Amino acid sequence: MKSTLLCPAGNPKAFYAAISGGADAIYLGVDVFNARRNADNFTLENIGEYIRYAHLFGVKIYVTLNILIKNTELESFFETARKLYFLGADAFILQDVSFGKILRKYLPDIELHLSTQAGVNNIYGAKEAKENGFCQVVLARETPLSEIEQISKIIKTEVFVQGALCSSFSGQCLMSSFIGGDSGNRGLCRQPCRQKYSLNGGKMCYAISPSDLCVGENIEKFINLGVSAFKIEGRMRRAEYVYAAAKFYRNLLNGEKADISQLKRAFNRGNYTSGLAFGQDENFLSTKTQSHIGEKIAVVKKIVRQKIYVNLKEKISQGSAMKILRNGEEVGNAVYKGGEYGVFDYKANRK
Repeated sequence: MKSTLLCPAGNPKAFYAAISGGADAIYLGVDVFNARRNADNFTLENIGEYIRYAHLFGVKIYVTLNILIKNTELESFFETARKLYFLGADAFILQDVSFGKILRKYLPDIELHLSTQAGVNNIYGAKEAKENGFCQVVLARETPLSEIEQISKIIKTEVFVQGALCSSFSGQCLMSSFIGGDSGNRGLCRQPCRQKYSLNGGKMCYAISPSDLCVGENIEKFINLGVSAFKIEGRMRRAEYVYAAAKFYRNLLNGEKADISQLKRAFNRGNYTSGLAFGQDENFLSTKTQSHIGEKIAVVKKIVRQKIYVNLKEKISQGSAMKILRNGEEVGNAVYKGGEYGVFDYKANRK
C-alpha cells in the first residue's frame, strides 16, 4: 500500500512549496466553513485554478469543510460543497459525521475524510465513520499505537506526524470561545493556551502549551501498523516551513537521508515531542519558549560591551540574526558582524 504525504497550504506560496517539497496531496480551505479562517485561504473563484495545477503533477486536493455548521448555514454549506465538487476537489475533510450520508447521496464520487476534530480514537468511532460514508479518518492525536493498528483494519487512517498540538483533546477546545468569543470549533481560535500562566501560584510560564510534534523516523512504526496517510499540520505557517517539512518526510518515506536541520531553521518552537501515540514524553510541554528559535549553532563564550563572542562551527553570512537562550529561555538577540571567532552585536531582552 502506497503511503500518502499530506501537506498544508494556507496560501498560494505554501501551495507551490508543498508540491515542490514532494506532497502527494494538499489540504486547504476556502474562505468559508474551514477551521483556519485566519489563514489567507483560497476562494471559490480561484480554487479551481489551483486544483487543475496540482492535478498536472499528480497531486490531490483535499478541501477542509471542517467546522461545526449552524442550522442557518446548512443550505450555503451544501451549495459550497457542490461547487467544490464540480471544480475538481478530490476529497472533503469534515468534522460532522452526520453529513457523510447526505454528501454521499448527492455527490457519490467524492471522497469523504472525517476530521481529527471528530475525535475518532477507537474501532467504534471508525465503524461509525464508515457506516456514514467516510473512506478515511484523521485520527485524534491522542490515539495510541494499539488502537491505530485495529482502526487501520476497518478503514483507511491518517495520522499527524509534524506540527502544532492542541492542549485539549483532538482540538475540541472552548477556551478561546470563553475568553474572547472566537471559537476554535468555528475556525477562529486565538490560541490562549500559548500565553503565560501561573499554576498554583508558581512561576509564570507557558504552562499549558504543547511542544510541536515531530514523529521523524518513528513514521516507520505507523507504516507497519497500516496507516495510509501522513499529515503535516501548518496552514498558518510560512511557505519555507511547508517546503522543509514536506521535503523531510518525503525523504523519510522514500527511504532516503532526511536532514532535520532545515526543518528546525524554518520553524522550531523548542524541543519537539514524539506525541501521545507513543506515550507522553518529558518534552510534551514547551514551557519556556513560544516563538521560533531556530537551530543551535554555537555557545556564547563571553559578552563585552554589547558584543558577544562565540566559537562558530559553520559559516554564516554577515548580518545574520540570532537568538540567545539561557536555560531554554530567550534572553536576547544578536547580529553577526563577522570574524573567524564569531563576533555579534548583542541586545538583551527587556525584563
